[in-house]
Amino acid sequence: MAKVTVSGRSYEVEVRGDSVIVDGHEYPVTVREDAGMAHVNAGGVNYRVQLPADGERASGMTVNVDYRPFVFEYDGRFGAGPAPRAARASTGATAAAPAAAVKGAVTAQIAGRVLSVRVKPGDTVARGDVLLILEAMKMENEIKASSDGTVKDVLVAEGSRVSEGAPLVVVE
Repeated sequence: MAKVTVSGRSYEVEVRGDSVIVDGHEYPVTVREDAGMAHVNAGGVNYRVQLPADGERASGMTVNVDYRPFVFEYDGRFGAGPAPRAARASTGATAAAPAAAVKGAVTAQIAGRVLSVRVKPGDTVARGDVLLILEAMKMENEIKASSDGTVKDVLVAEGSRVSEGAPLVVVE
């Protein structure tokens, strides 16, 4: 068991194989690495996590989750060995912290579930084009591009649950 503090908020965390227990709640976790970014699914919610280089990892490091910085500190161990990548990534991902502005990000105006994603990186969009459909309070909400541009990144997948203010799509 480890005590983890993410951007000033503390949690009790334990890693058990492919699950992480945070304050008594168990979350199944999968991690996929791609081009220096870890794609983490924690409890059915997808996150993009960028960790510091191996030599820069220590308590007090900054971890970027969906392009938002979180200061990550820990006391104790995450199981039998050193803290595994999946544990550190999912712990930062489950924290609620103020969102830092992501340049070009289209954000969720309400918490909900992504029903469909209509764009992919590289797509050209015009202001008002539908980027994705977000279900919230039993209603389907069209999330539209706020400006003309090119989709740089899609930060969510169909079925993902997102919180209010979470970045969904980055348009440059």
